[in-house]
Amino acid sequence: MRPTRSSQALEIARRRLERLKSITPTPDFGTGFSISDYETEINALASLEANYNTTVSSLDAKLSEIKVKEKTIRDLRERILTAIAFHYGKDSDEYVAAGGVRKSERKRPSGRMSPSAPAEN
Repeated sequence: MRPTRSSQALEIARRRLERLKSITPTPDFGTGFSISDYETEINALASLEANYNTTVSSLDAKLSEIKVKEKTIRDLRERILTAIAFHYGKDSDEYVAAGGVRKSERKRPSGRMSPSAPAEN
């Protein structure tokens, strides 16, 4: 799962806005630079962050759906190969065409000695 986003800059800006609103009379910073403009920008960022987090949640839900479907496909893939092996045999051309490895061509494990076996002198 992807982490949702929590903007530290947004939280600091909200606290600053609360403090600015407590100043009386309302300060005038000049054209295009007012407390209401600041609040508008804060709300725009909050909206973007909320949309981002909603999208992340949607993506997580889709990822869960994909994982379930992948599990289903893996199971079906195995079952189909097993059915072909049952019907045609594990040494058949059909089994190889379906992606199986012939039983006669499988590597056999080598007979290694266990490391705990004492060495003879």
